[in-house]
Amino acid sequence: MNVAELGDTIIKTGICSYGSRQYRLFLCTSTFFPGTGDYEDSPMIGNDKEMDCYCIWLEDMVNSGSICAGAGYYEHLSDAIHAAEDSAGFERWIN
Repeated sequence: MNVAELGDTIIKTGICSYGSRQYRLFLCTSTFFPGTGDYEDSPMIGNDKEMDCYCIWLEDMVNSGSICAGAGYYEHLSDAIHAAEDSAGFERWIN
């Protein structure tokens, strides 16, 4: 996936660093909330859901513009912001 594919789902962009390298963190909206997939969990937790939520994506440090990892899905914007700010290397929001 690349940053262009995230398109208008991006609501906040942050800067993170690892050593001397900087990369971007994207806080996005989503309508897909993945479940655990564990058959031992209740269906409310185990099954995927169609719902408004938020997710975090991380830019690849080497290939600028490419997404290399996700950092979770969150039901509430405040939880997503808190998780992003607690991410290792988070420096600041740029928008």
